[in-house]
Amino acid sequence: MEKHIPGLCEMEDIELLDLAIDHKDQKAWTELIKRYYTKVSATVYRIFGYDSEAEDIVQEVFMELAKCAGNFRRDSQFSTFLYRVSVNTAFRYIKRKTSKDIVCDSVELLVDSLALEKNGDCILEAGERAAMVNSVLKTLSPDKRMAIVLFEVENLTLKEISDLLKAPLQTVWSRIYNARKEMYDKIFGNMKKQR
Repeated sequence: MEKHIPGLCEMEDIELLDLAIDHKDQKAWTELIKRYYTKVSATVYRIFGYDSEAEDIVQEVFMELAKCAGNFRRDSQFSTFLYRVSVNTAFRYIKRKTSKDIVCDSVELLVDSLALEKNGDCILEAGERAAMVNSVLKTLSPDKRMAIVLFEVENLTLKEISDLLKAPLQTVWSRIYNARKEMYDKIFGNMKKQR
């Protein structure tokens, strides 16, 4: 009886990673990228919005993965490792490009969390709210911006964010709290000026 040799699409992530690293198998890399491209893209787009810069960052994530794949300790799933690479790559990019227009496309969740309604009536139209939150989000420090996006948009727990950013739990909580307060103060300060 012939032994069945699985094709790349039938292999586990770890098996593909081993092929890609140990045997420099380009097809294994391609299969891993194909499997995770959409997930990595979604993560990056939530942090940066849908533009050509975000697409460049997605490419950078996979280049970074190729560099650091040998560091994968296998004490977690490959997808968790790749998520960490994605977030860390995005975080480094934000730190390098703090003056650029890097905003979160999923601002509706942030808007809701800031409770921009008064007596059940919307103070601003949805587009105005999104523009205002985007504008204020750009003014946050990279540490605060990453923490609030991971918490509010990516719906990660404080512990998960702490692990990803390699920061103490209390520090993560403080960054989120201060980011919310700073955003709230700036948004309502802008709204008072507009009246």
